[in-house]
Amino acid sequence: MSIKTRRGFTLIELLVVIAILAILVGLVVVVASAMMKQAKSAKDMGNHRTIGSATWSFAADNKGTLLHPRTEPTSSDTPSTQEQINRFWVAAHGLDSNGNARVETVEGKEVELLTALTDGAAYQYIGDVTVYQSPLDETIGQIDQFVTGNTNIPTSRIRSYSLNAFVGVDWGADDWTYYETAAPYWFGNRGYWKAASTISQVPQPSNTMCSIGEQDKDGRNLNGWLVNPTTANNFVDFPAFWNDGKVNVSYIDGSTGSIKLESDALEEVWESSGHNVTVSGASMEYKQFKKIMLPGVIGSILD
Repeated sequence: MSIKTRRGFTLIELLVVIAILAILVGLVVVVASAMMKQAKSAKDMGNHRTIGSATWSFAADNKGTLLHPRTEPTSSDTPSTQEQINRFWVAAHGLDSNGNARVETVEGKEVELLTALTDGAAYQYIGDVTVYQSPLDETIGQIDQFVTGNTNIPTSRIRSYSLNAFVGVDWGADDWTYYETAAPYWFGNRGYWKAASTISQVPQPSNTMCSIGEQDKDGRNLNGWLVNPTTANNFVDFPAFWNDGKVNVSYIDGSTGSIKLESDALEEVWESSGHNVTVSGASMEYKQFKKIMLPGVIGSILD
């Protein structure tokens, strides 16, 4: 009678199996992470598409007049008109219908509340407050916390996107007279300042930026987004750096696209400075953004 013996795994065999499993788990994690990032980028692009479509729909309902990129009235000698205020895409100013402020100061920072979004001219065409938040944006907070009466309003922000400062305006960038009077060295060539408050005043809607994700050290994205068209490589505002070397945008005709961020210089300078900075290592990005500010007036698709 023979006796059968059971043979177990050797230590080397166990180590090989463990190593294989570790590799497989690592591959699954990498693939899952990449798929998650792609899904977030797709949702971000979808948000831009909704904002672009809302801009076009608003114009269709208002005799071609576009949403205004400002979020609060100008405090200059020439204040925003009521007509302009009525077109502000986000109403981050004043009081809501219940007499409560739409912006609150939390730990020394101005924070937009939910009513800043829902009382803005764009909301009735967007209809979903989550569209204002990019899933790629790690600086945003839970949207239901940004309400009057909440004793724990976060210092993070409620909104990821801004509109192009050169579009929807009656005379020029953000309709802010500071650019025209107090800072002529910025915008000395008045030929850049053209009305673009209506669709008919935008020469190339399919090449003109509507919305962009914005990185902002001040927390909330105040008013419109722009680069300085008269000073090479000067970024008054900065794009978002959330999307692996590119930033998604929408265009005035409702289409969408992406701008590739060619170098790390833009993010590096933003980290140390914040606003209105000339970035010598970002000439490619500057040209890309300048040519979609208001092509045919500012920059050209042929640049």
